[in-house]
Amino acid sequence: MKNEFNSNRRGFILSSDAFLGLTLLALLIVVSFGYISQINPSVWNNVDLINAGRDLSITFKKSDVFTNAIKQSSSELLLDKLDSTPNSFCFEINIFEESNTNVPLINAMKAGCIKSFDELVVINNSLVVNNNADVDFYLVKVGVWYK
Repeated sequence: MKNEFNSNRRGFILSSDAFLGLTLLALLIVVSFGYISQINPSVWNNVDLINAGRDLSITFKKSDVFTNAIKQSSSELLLDKLDSTPNSFCFEINIFEESNTNVPLINAMKAGCIKSFDELVVINNSLVVNNNADVDFYLVKVGVWYK
């Protein structure tokens, strides 16, 4: 008897190791989707708030907005700059003297904003201001929330 290979017959053989591999892959995908569905979307919102607060804080610090506001002892400059921020974010800036961190020296909140403590993120920054021969230290707190 002659063994002939018939090329017209096609088939699919699923071996036990391939079946086990596909089963484990499907199980891994199902478990991954379970973990992904448990992620709270507000976590990502906080990341946006943190980034917006840091960006504002760094920009105001590098462009001497904080320093000029302290030297003028006025929040007018801060309020003018806060008006140019994106409409979706609300900001509140409190500048404290090093010796008194209970009562802010300067306080400014973006116009049209009502403070919300639901998703409030506070960014703390230190600031050094040269006054002639003296050096003064300040604490700047930037609060950020969605409008």
